[in-house]
Amino acid sequence: RPLEVFTGGVASAISVEAAHGFVDLREPAALDRELAAARAAEQWVLVDYYADWCVSCKVMEKEVFGDARVQTALENVRVLRPDVTKTNAASRELLNRYQVMGPPTLLLIGPDGVERRSQRITGEVDAEQFLSRWNETMERG
Repeated sequence: RPLEVFTGGVASAISVEAAHGFVDLREPAALDRELAAARAAEQWVLVDYYADWCVSCKVMEKEVFGDARVQTALENVRVLRPDVTKTNAASRELLNRYQVMGPPTLLLIGPDGVERRSQRITGEVDAEQFLSRWNETMERG
C-alpha cells in the first residue's frame, strides 16, 4: 500500500513507530516524556538524530539499524529518533538540548538518565563500529 502514508491526519509530536522500532520525535516535550519514561523503567536509550536530507542517516538506517545483530543488541533499549529535518524552533531546541551539531549523531543514555558523552557517535558508522561502541558502553555501564 504505497499511498498509505497520505491517508493519515496531521503529524503529531510523536509519530507512529518508525522502522526498526524507533519512535520519531519532532518536539522537545516529546523527547522529555520519552526520556522520563525510560528513566522510570530503568531502561537504556539510544537517541538517533535524523533528517530526511541526511544521506548518511539513510545509509545507517539500512546498513546499521537493518543489521540483525544491531536489532538484537537494541531489543530492550528505548530507541528514539529526533527528526530535525525542518529548520524551525523545535529542531533547534532538539539539537541544542545535547549540543548536537547535526545528524547523524547517536547518544547513548543510561538507565540513570545520563548521557554517556564519551561514547557519543557523530557521523556515519557501519554496523561493526556501532556494535563495538555499544558493547563498550554496556561493559562500562
